[in-house]
Amino acid sequence: MYLEMNKQTNLPTPAESRGHYSVPEGYFDSLEERIMAKIPEETPEEVAEAPRVSLWMRLRPIAYLAAMFVSMNLIFRAFAPKTAEDKSVATAQTEVSSEDEYANYYADYGERMTAVAGYDSYYNSLLSDFGTMTNTSFTTTR
Repeated sequence: MYLEMNKQTNLPTPAESRGHYSVPEGYFDSLEERIMAKIPEETPEEVAEAPRVSLWMRLRPIAYLAAMFVSMNLIFRAFAPKTAEDKSVATAQTEVSSEDEYANYYADYGERMTAVAGYDSYYNSLLSDFGTMTNTSFTTTR
């Protein structure tokens, strides 16, 4: 294997190499004429008029770009964590609702207490009437 690696391959001589990269004499002198002969001549009448581009076709890339930015904004807002400002607004709303809940609770509590006081006075008057009736009945039966 070592012998195969050290074996020198037969490379072409510089004179032989130049033969591969040469062009015939006068090739570039007549090149332009040959190319122009192969191209068909066009008259100005045959040239097709460019189609007219509508307004929507011109504005469509801008509309697509705007739609992409709007959708990316919505996606980022949906998945982004809430900032401190958003949390403070939520906390302030919670505090306001808590204060409202406390006020409603105490208002209901006050209404219940006045109702209970009314019931107490009513029941006390009934009991006092009942007590006088029972006391009189006891006194009469004794």
